[in-house]
Amino acid sequence: MTPNPAIPEHALVLRAQDGDVAAFEMLVDRYQGRLFRIAYMILHDRMDAEDVVQESLVLAWRRLGLLEDPAAFSGWVSKITTRAATDVVRRATRRATNATDGEVFERLPPAPALGTATSGDPLNPERSALVQAQMTALAGILQTLDASVRSCWVLREVGDMSYREIAVIVDATESTVRGRIARARAHIVEHMEEWR
Repeated sequence: MTPNPAIPEHALVLRAQDGDVAAFEMLVDRYQGRLFRIAYMILHDRMDAEDVVQESLVLAWRRLGLLEDPAAFSGWVSKITTRAATDVVRRATRRATNATDGEVFERLPPAPALGTATSGDPLNPERSALVQAQMTALAGILQTLDASVRSCWVLREVGDMSYREIAVIVDATESTVRGRIARARAHIVEHMEEWR
């Protein structure tokens, strides 16, 4: 099903809250790519990210009736996904396992923070390889950050959320969120020096 951008998000949410499965599927089509990018940047594991997104969407469907502001769906479902991904990281940390496995990003668009332009020839194999290498390097660097810092950066740069939205999602103050994002950016700039 192709997302219909003509139907406003809040209208789809209201229809889905009334039990319209097709409306919820349209919401899923609109947001699953974004949710996957958020989960992947936190987890750096494709299968775990896919599982988190699936579980988050199932949970969102079950709890959709609890969403009071239909216009807040995007932030609400991102919050569910972020918390689920962060829980996976916490469990992996407790088990003292490495959640990364050297997996490669597959055709994900570049993060805005890298300053990589999306213009140009999309079929250029050299450009694709460079972007792929940058994304792989970025994902590896993100794994060296604390999960709370990584989550804030991902929500800001990948999820394109405001500091206020992120603060609500991670249950922190806006100034804490700003500090975490600043630390993440400094860390990324320092470690991505070779890509400049």
